[in-house]
Amino acid sequence: RLTGQQQEINNLIQRKNAVDEENARLKNEFSNLNQKFKDKSQELKDTEECAKKKEEQNRLVIKNLEAENQGLNTCCADLLNDLEKLRKQEAQWKTEKSGNDARIK
Repeated sequence: RLTGQQQEINNLIQRKNAVDEENARLKNEFSNLNQKFKDKSQELKDTEECAKKKEEQNRLVIKNLEAENQGLNTCCADLLNDLEKLRKQEAQWKTEKSGNDARIK
């Protein structure tokens, strides 16, 4: 009976050792996975921060381009007005020239 109990104790010790090894392996795996999770979380945070900065830069670029476009539109409108005035003046001068040419003849 004693030998049977000793064998049972030995079997239980072996199982305990196997469980301890498995537990250590799982703890190590958990630690590695936890570190990967922390790394990925930081990477995500950095990526989101970078995306926000790019988004803000893009907003500023768009705002500046819109302001520049508005200025160019104003300039174009002024140039078109000047062109229209010059065309009217040209037409007036042609009329005057035709009249002068007719008088000269």
